[in-house]
Amino acid sequence: MKKLPKIYQNEITKNFKNNKTSYRFKNIDNATSTTEDNALTIEKNLTTIFDGIGYSYNIPVTITTATHTYHTTLIAKTSNNVVTIDNEIIPIKDITSLNIVK
Repeated sequence: MKKLPKIYQNEITKNFKNNKTSYRFKNIDNATSTTEDNALTIEKNLTTIFDGIGYSYNIPVTITTATHTYHTTLIAKTSNNVVTIDNEIIPIKDITSLNIVK
């Protein structure tokens, strides 16, 4: 078999410090969220549930309002309300938190 020429190898003369530098950011207090942030989070979770892959009734959620906490799944969403599997109609404006149970 014929001997092939060597491949060109450039010399590395730089000093790499890729993983030695890290930064810390100032802690942001998330406990003081505004109602606008909460409304965006609720809309984001509703979009995730209804526009995601699979059926919405297979995703368990915890919905908290001012008067009641629901541990259920969602069936339908209108512009103003959410319908649960237990045939309860919950107005979206009354929801204080909406969490997807994993």
